[in-house]
Amino acid sequence: MNIEGKGYKIGFDGRGTLAMSGNIAVTPDEYEEIEDYFEKVLDAISETDITELTFDLRNLKFLNSSGIKTICVSLVMEVDDTDGLHMKILCNNSVSWQVETIPTFKELIDDLEVVFE
Repeated sequence: MNIEGKGYKIGFDGRGTLAMSGNIAVTPDEYEEIEDYFEKVLDAISETDITELTFDLRNLKFLNSSGIKTICVSLVMEVDDTDGLHMKILCNNSVSWQVETIPTFKELIDDLEVVFE
C-alpha cells in the first residue's frame, strides 16, 4: 500500500512499517490524501495482530509545518487512541527538522519511542 506525489513517497509494508521519503510541501488537498492514507494504514493494522508501528522518517529530508501537523493529528494522536499499538519513529540525525521537531511528539504519546541514527 503506497502513495506517491511530486518528490515524495509514502509506503506501508503491511507488517508494521510506515515510511516517508523525499520532500513534502504540498497543497491542502494533497495533505487530505495523506490523512486518508494514514487512516487506511491504521485500519489495516487494526485487522492484524501488529502491536508496533515503526514510522521511518530517515529519508524524509523536508516536511513543512502543515505536514508536521498532519503527522501529529492524523497519525501520532490516532496511534495514541489505538489500544495495544505502540509507535516507534526512526529519524535521521542529519535532518534538522527531525532533530528539532520529532522529540516534541513525545508530549503527545507517553510511550512513544524516538530513535535517531
